[in-house]
Amino acid sequence: MTKLNLHFVAAVLLVVAVLLLAGCDAGSAGNTPAAQAPAEPAVTAAAEAAPVPAPQPELPISLNTLMVALVNHAADPIWLAAWRNPQSDRDWRELERLAVQLEVGGALLTMPGTGPLDRTWVADPAWQEWAGRLERAGAGAVKAVQARDLEAIGGVGDEIVEVCEGCHIAFKPALPTGGEFGELSPTAADFEEEASKP
Repeated sequence: MTKLNLHFVAAVLLVVAVLLLAGCDAGSAGNTPAAQAPAEPAVTAAAEAAPVPAPQPELPISLNTLMVALVNHAADPIWLAAWRNPQSDRDWRELERLAVQLEVGGALLTMPGTGPLDRTWVADPAWQEWAGRLERAGAGAVKAVQARDLEAIGGVGDEIVEVCEGCHIAFKPALPTGGEFGELSPTAADFEEEASKP
C-alpha cells in the first residue's frame, strides 16, 4: 500500500471513529436523566387531599317559619278544595300557584334554616323522606290542578295531610306551629260546623 493510500485509509478510519464516538455520546446523553422527557411534577399533599365540600346553603329563616308561612299557607287551600271547589279561572290559577309553592316548600325543607334544630332535622334521613314526600305531593297537586281534576286534588289533599301529620308527630309533636302566625290549619270538622250554621 502506498503512503497516500495509507493516509487516506487512516483519515477515513479517523472520521468513522469520530462519528462512532459522537453517536455513542449522543446515545448515552439521551439515556441520562437530564435528557429524558421531563418527569411529572411531584403530587403535592394538597392535590391528594379530598376536595373541600362547598358549604351547605342555609335558609335565612327557620324551618318552622318556612313550614308555617309557606307550606301551611300553600297546603291548606289545596286540601280544602275538596270541600270548597274552585269556582272561577282565577280560583284555579291561585290554586295552581299554591301547588307550585307547596312543591318548592318541600324542596326547601331539605336545607337547614336558622332554627336551633334545623341542622339536626335535615341530617336525619326520615326528615329528608318526609320533605321528599311533600315535594312529590306538591308536584301531584300541580298536575291535578292543571287538569282541574277534583278527585285527584282530594287524593293529593289526603297525602298532604298524611305527610304533615306524620312529620309533625315524628319531629315536633308538642307545638306544631311553634306559636308562629296564629292558629293551626283548619280541619274538616271546622268546615262541617261552618256548613251546618244557618
